[in-house]
Amino acid sequence: MGCGDGLFARIAFDAEEVWGIDIDGQEGRWAQASRAYTQIVLADITRAKLPSAFFRTCIANCSLEHVPDIKAALTVIHDSLVPGGKALLFVPNRDWASKFMTVRAVRAAFGEGAAKFLQDGIDEFFKHHHLYDEAGWRETVEKSPLRVVDIRPVLSTSTTMAFETFLIPSLAGWLNKKLTTRWTNFPGVRRAYAPLAYALAKAALDVSGSPEKTAEFLVVAERRA
Repeated sequence: MGCGDGLFARIAFDAEEVWGIDIDGQEGRWAQASRAYTQIVLADITRAKLPSAFFRTCIANCSLEHVPDIKAALTVIHDSLVPGGKALLFVPNRDWASKFMTVRAVRAAFGEGAAKFLQDGIDEFFKHHHLYDEAGWRETVEKSPLRVVDIRPVLSTSTTMAFETFLIPSLAGWLNKKLTTRWTNFPGVRRAYAPLAYALAKAALDVSGSPEKTAEFLVVAERRA
């Protein structure tokens, strides 16, 4: 759900039959061109006509929080799963943005009010309609037909800081994608600088030294038998 241009599927899957759904027509066309999916559905997940009791698994990776009518989305996911089928929902922790270095710097310099203003601005920029703590996500999912099997925190303060560090450099890849439909036009160059990017990311992770899981939750839910 929220398949994007197919990059994730090419990395994560091999021989499985994988369908992708996205509301963004341009992303869907890129995904189709990538041949990463068996089938592409261009639709709003809250109103999509997906095969009933068809899929063994649904993966929603940082996508559900962007859907205003989340109960409708979860209902469509439920109905498309076989009985006992699993939904793996990666969703943000309510206060994930409070771990940004800039937010913490503003808090230290100007107080909690200014920090909260910046934090809310970050969530607005990323179009987050839903931000909850663990109890809030459990309640939200259980208001749908799905049954929550497990909720576990994933990704740390360190990963949030690394994400923040790479936001500005990533704009170059984003602009290239908008212009050419590709994150990079020269895979060989990407492979050449990958070790440097890895070293920088690892350094950003090491700077905070905080393995505390504050960024996201993995909600494992299933269709009732």
